[in-house]
Amino acid sequence: MPARRKKSNQTEVRPALSGLELEVMLVVWDLGECTSGDVIEAFRSRRDLAASTLRNVLLKLRTKGYLKPIPTVGRGFLLRATVQRRAVEHSTLKSVLESFFEGSPQQAIASLLDANKITNDELDEIRRMIEARKRRGGAR
Repeated sequence: MPARRKKSNQTEVRPALSGLELEVMLVVWDLGECTSGDVIEAFRSRRDLAASTLRNVLLKLRTKGYLKPIPTVGRGFLLRATVQRRAVEHSTLKSVLESFFEGSPQQAIASLLDANKITNDELDEIRRMIEARKRRGGAR
């Protein structure tokens, strides 16, 4: 029997990120390959949280498959994201669409327009994005 091919890390299904896990991943994506100390220092410039709490979150992210350790020459290791930020953005948005808006992008956009103060410049930019999308074609 042939060996099963492992799915690409980008398409592999992972457990959803909690709010704090997402905040930590945003730091990791900003830093690129980094140590846990780098993450703790950068995170604490945004929000004060105990180093032990952040180390636990980093461990949980490794367990969930969002981070992997990269060995270094000395002691310790670097952390590397195993999934791109864009992939998490898409899966999170898809989940929100399905959970709150019955899968309807129109309902989600209507809610955003009603609930947020959007400037005319931002509306013009959104209009340009919609027109560009129309020129490329409808649903993918």
